[in-house]
Amino acid sequence: MRSSLSYLLWPLVVTALGIVLAGYLGWEFSGTAAGALSFLLIAVVLAVLEISLSFDNAIVNANKLKEMTPAWQRRFLTWGILIAVFGMRIVFPLLIVVIAAGIGPIAAIKLAATDPARYADLIIDAHLPIAPSAGPS
Repeated sequence: MRSSLSYLLWPLVVTALGIVLAGYLGWEFSGTAAGALSFLLIAVVLAVLEISLSFDNAIVNANKLKEMTPAWQRRFLTWGILIAVFGMRIVFPLLIVVIAAGIGPIAAIKLAATDPARYADLIIDAHLPIAPSAGPS
């Protein structure tokens, strides 16, 4: 039987790597220690927020998983991870930019990687057309 710590090893390594990469990006963008620290702190705050929201979601999912057969449990977890992580956090924002800016998917990926300010502006500009209305008209 594996120890609890061995189950946490890879998630902790990936989280630490992401935080270190955020600090490196801050250094690359600003060239200063203050810029690196700023990116680093933002990454830590986002990691804590993501982990805390994931725990909340995990409780709901665990209750649903109890009622499923082992085959459906595997499907639920596999598809859920693919849709939640890759679909909603990577593919969906890129798709919004592709549609809002009228550019191709490769151009949207290049824009996200090379001009994050413009990419963010396009997502913000697309907010009103895709947001639900505040109430009945």
